[in-house]
Amino acid sequence: MKFQDLVNLYEEGRYEDCLSELEVFLVLNPQDIPTLILKATVLKELDFQNSEEDSKELLLEDFQEVITIYKSILEIEPNNEAALFGLLETTRFFYKDLDYDEYASYIDRLSIHEDELENVCRFKADLNYLHEKFNESIGNINELLSIYEVLYAHDRISKCALLTESLLFKAMILRENLNQHQQALAEFKKYKHDILSNNVLLYLDIGQLAMEYHDYDMIGWAGTKAVLYGNEDPELDAEIFKFYEQVIDLLNGGLENKQCIYFAIMVQRNFREELGLDLSDPLIEAKRYIDLNPDWFVPYHFAGTYILEGGNYEEALPYLVKAVELGGFSVTIYRYILTYYEVHKQLPVVLNWPEDGPIDYFNSGCEFSEFENSIGSPILDMALLNYRLQFFERAYLAFKAYFHENKFEANYFINHQLMSMCCNNYALALSSKRKYDEVIEICKEGLTYSRFWELYNTMADAYFEKNEFEDALINYHELLDDSFKEFDLPNYLRISAYVTKCEFKLGYIKEAEERLKTISREYDELIQSSEYAEYDEEDLFVTRQAYMEIQNARFDLINHRGDSETLKDWQKELESKPDDASNWYMLMQNYFQLEQYEQCIACANNYEATKPIQEMALIDYRKLHYLRGKSYFLTANYTAALQDLLVAYSSTKATLEEEESHGDFYLILLHLIRTYFHLNDWNNVIRIAQESDEMYKSQNWEEDDDWCEMLLMSAEASFELNDTESGKQKIQNILKFFPKHEKALEKKKEWSSGWFSWLKK
Repeated sequence: MKFQDLVNLYEEGRYEDCLSELEVFLVLNPQDIPTLILKATVLKELDFQNSEEDSKELLLEDFQEVITIYKSILEIEPNNEAALFGLLETTRFFYKDLDYDEYASYIDRLSIHEDELENVCRFKADLNYLHEKFNESIGNINELLSIYEVLYAHDRISKCALLTESLLFKAMILRENLNQHQQALAEFKKYKHDILSNNVLLYLDIGQLAMEYHDYDMIGWAGTKAVLYGNEDPELDAEIFKFYEQVIDLLNGGLENKQCIYFAIMVQRNFREELGLDLSDPLIEAKRYIDLNPDWFVPYHFAGTYILEGGNYEEALPYLVKAVELGGFSVTIYRYILTYYEVHKQLPVVLNWPEDGPIDYFNSGCEFSEFENSIGSPILDMALLNYRLQFFERAYLAFKAYFHENKFEANYFINHQLMSMCCNNYALALSSKRKYDEVIEICKEGLTYSRFWELYNTMADAYFEKNEFEDALINYHELLDDSFKEFDLPNYLRISAYVTKCEFKLGYIKEAEERLKTISREYDELIQSSEYAEYDEEDLFVTRQAYMEIQNARFDLINHRGDSETLKDWQKELESKPDDASNWYMLMQNYFQLEQYEQCIACANNYEATKPIQEMALIDYRKLHYLRGKSYFLTANYTAALQDLLVAYSSTKATLEEEESHGDFYLILLHLIRTYFHLNDWNNVIRIAQESDEMYKSQNWEEDDDWCEMLLMSAEASFELNDTESGKQKIQNILKFFPKHEKALEKKKEWSSGWFSWLKK
């Protein structure tokens, strides 16, 4: 058996088999160092395994064979790095029972290996501590703390975890062995930015230490941390309450420290009932602290929050307005927007966004997203999107600053998976802005933190929108496996529909048709299943989205055939699923393409009746009103046409620059001016023609037939309003660019009698 075969046995966890083969191998190679190292490693694993099975604590004698192997290697090669490290790591908890000088020499020999500097300091600290050389151990820990600051400067989580471990070791020695309690408090204060622990009792212990030396900022800081990591354990809550009572005594005695007040407010908010506080007036404490600190946002924030949670938006709003003016938290901004909307039925303008931690902005963004979904409509979508983008962009930037610039205090709840989720939420907001290149970059960055599946989906969607279908397929296929299908069938179907559309766009028609048949069958099976009957609203929404994308894929494939059966296919879908709005939407588009405008209008009406406006995508909302408006126009129902076209006009204009939808807007302008013209609304004809002309100039478009048509209608409107000079100028503008333009020449000839009459005033 080769050495690599032995390594494979170890990596597979087959320790007994590996050990047996090692014994055979060492008979022929008794001094082969890699083999001896592997044997020591396997023996240690077996020791740990036996200890777990027997539920007994390991003793030094349990490792005697391992220690013997390492020492035998050092007789062959005195400075062997793996043997030195293995020996010191194996025995580090038993240094007290070992010869100090012997093990100090091992550590010194390990120090010649530059990459072992961290371990050398760690082993020295343990050896000195267990041999009661406490000051020397403190020195080793200080060196270790400095090493961590440099070595893990770009790995915040590892750095904070290691700093915390060494800090607690140092503080223990200072307090228990050197009786230097005040110095221990100074160490906690020095490193509080990087303490990474969710141990409530640790923070309360630091708080008690701060009490001893009247360090009120540290008292409040420690208490707030304890509340943050409280886990609804009654015993831990009881300890928090005891500490709270001590702080309240200080506050009642005249202390005005903001950090302590903030801790008291947090406890009062989280444990009102348990503390027996007056639930009939939740503002008692908040108003007290407002009186003490009228320029501090915190009590205003909590006062507004208490009232908001009671459902009184009008009373809550002034408190939240004041909190925002004075700074606020990220969640203050969310609650202010929510409350302002409930009072005024419109969204406010937020001029000042506070600096807040990454997890705070992320959570606020998630809460805002729920609010957005609850009131969302195509009319409000862009304003809401801009807010959501602010929340998640700020969260994203704060996460980057947290991980790479050491900003914000260490937080046990922050991890790489959360950063990936934030990247996805930020990318989704950017995607709604059609900033697909940025979406792709953010998704790629998010995947460097964690392989969060939604990032692949968001990135694939961005490639799809850029018509880069090969790249889209690569990323969609990252998701399409059986395990994904098992735990999230609705999303699996939606992604499969996009794969179908990619295959169609790339010319893989047969593959697309086969996939469409499969996912259509799977969708039908899903909605007839007992599992579907138990879906909550979120699952139902994703399922409806999946079906919409399946319909879009079907639309591409049906239209590609171009046969006379197209309408029958959609009508068949409608018969099988009469309550599904997407069928009406597809029929609306199909009838419009076939120039059957009355049918298009009827299908548009049915789509609008069966699809709640808050679930309509902005693009679908616009298309509904544009196609129906144009259909009304083409059937000479100009009044109805105007209503729909104005909705499409205002919706598109509101986001014109952000979405860069000038081409779509120009088509709406063209049909809108035609509609006004037929309604003899001359002022609006002129207004829309001016708006169109300004767009031609701002976009550097060349004058064309549509430009001429709109200017001709504007000229006629000017004549109808007796503004003959303006009408004449517009005709001349057309002839300047198109000297042989028939209709302009006709108008000039028609009004030729007026070339001089225009001068008569």
